[in-house]
Amino acid sequence: MSTGATAISAVSSILGGIAGGKGAKKAAKIQAQAYREGLAQQQAQFDQTQANFAPYLAAGNQGLSGYLTLLGLNGNEAQGSAIDALKNSSAFTSQYDTGVDTILQNAAATGGLRGGNTQNSLANFGSNLLNTVIQQQLGNYGGLISTGSGSTSTLGSLGQQNSNAQSQLYGQIGSANATAAAAPYAAFQGIMNSIGGNSKGIASALGW
Repeated sequence: MSTGATAISAVSSILGGIAGGKGAKKAAKIQAQAYREGLAQQQAQFDQTQANFAPYLAAGNQGLSGYLTLLGLNGNEAQGSAIDALKNSSAFTSQYDTGVDTILQNAAATGGLRGGNTQNSLANFGSNLLNTVIQQQLGNYGGLISTGSGSTSTLGSLGQQNSNAQSQLYGQIGSANATAAAAPYAAFQGIMNSIGGNSKGIASALGW
């Protein structure tokens, strides 16, 4: 190969190294930006998932509060108010009115309307019905607690998955940024190697 051709080859290698370094840096930056967009999308999806689960978590909290109150764990006054609320609820009053009418009708038919047995029957019926309604309400609250607990568990698992995915993306962003930062130095090293390998040809072409 002539000295001129050698010099041209060396210069081409230098220019190619510069262009390659710039290209590698640009590509790494584009890759890092893609990872950042993926990270934003990952977080947006998890935020939406949290919003979707929010009503179930709120229902679970309300169920737990109602359950504890009805058991008297939030104080006697709160428990009394909760029981009074059940007494005034349609779940109790509709059944109570129907039951009382039935008892009175039976008493009237048998001539015992004003007897003590009738009064005892009414008292026992009201007490038993209230206990039944309370147990039903505790069961309803238990269902809400179960829903909230299940949602909490599922959301916790999804949160861990989201954390792992974000950690991976952060690592990829760091790697891409490191590649972008190192690209000019890698290109410079390639240029220096090219100059070193063709130094005699370049010197000859320049008449040195």
